[in-house]
Amino acid sequence: MDPLSEVFSALRINKAVTTRLEATAPWGWRSAGNGENSVNFVLVQHGSGILTMHSQPNPVYLAAGDVFITFDSDPYTLVDHPSSVVVDCRVVDENRVDDVIKFGGDGALTTFVSGSFAIDELEATPILSVLPSFLHLRLEHNRTHAFQSALNLLAIELQQPGLASDATIARLYEILLVYAVRAYVNSGAIPRIGWLSAISDKQLAPAAIAMHERLAEDWTLESLAAKAYMSRSAFASKFKAVVGQTPLEYLTHWRVHRAKLLIRNTRQSMGEVAHKVGYESETSFNRVFKRVTGMTPGAFRRSSLATQPGDRI
Repeated sequence: MDPLSEVFSALRINKAVTTRLEATAPWGWRSAGNGENSVNFVLVQHGSGILTMHSQPNPVYLAAGDVFITFDSDPYTLVDHPSSVVVDCRVVDENRVDDVIKFGGDGALTTFVSGSFAIDELEATPILSVLPSFLHLRLEHNRTHAFQSALNLLAIELQQPGLASDATIARLYEILLVYAVRAYVNSGAIPRIGWLSAISDKQLAPAAIAMHERLAEDWTLESLAAKAYMSRSAFASKFKAVVGQTPLEYLTHWRVHRAKLLIRNTRQSMGEVAHKVGYESETSFNRVFKRVTGMTPGAFRRSSLATQPGDRI
């Protein structure tokens, strides 16, 4: 399993709220931003707009087919024209009828399909650690037919909801998030340091993917370098430069992350968890886990049980 598959197979979308917003010029509103651990996803289905937010030094001009995604609580403003009056998003929401909002004057129509959904902080940590807080994906930039088809399905599901519509929309958001990350990776804009860079690098990718596929294997620097068809020293040097960690630090990081998910989401014993993530003894696993997280595996499980409603199998 490659790292992206691993991350997204563990990531669950909750509390998805979808809205079709039909804005007729002049219009403008200010969003309060996302809640904690939530994602906001906006597709410009028809028309255009101007987006401004604190994290972006310049206005972002949106056209039909564009998508933008925010991963933090940074508020943003959307207008059809710089001179348009801007109101609070709560005023706009007062015009909601079911999942549709009609707002603005009697001018040109711009249609948005937007969605917000909650994500689990632990499950999302790997992806949020390497993505920017704001993504703008233009229709003509790295947009695959599959990505566009998923966007179209989302728009249709909102216009014509059917049986299990809420579940369908949640799954579509998961798919769209995968495609958005793919588009980001293919854009060449990914940071030079990080695990996305490792799996995007032709030399390093075989070793990084092998670690994820067989996390419990007794990997050594020599065996990983062989996967990359590189010398031990050249592999170690390039991996540290690209990822920001040594290969074995990277392996430890992912072992601890996988262990956290197993500890929190299953009833497996610490010995079973240790074995599944590559440690022969519970003692050595406890030592590494505490060094990385600052707490023992047992303390982490107790803290997780205190914040999670009910048992999770």
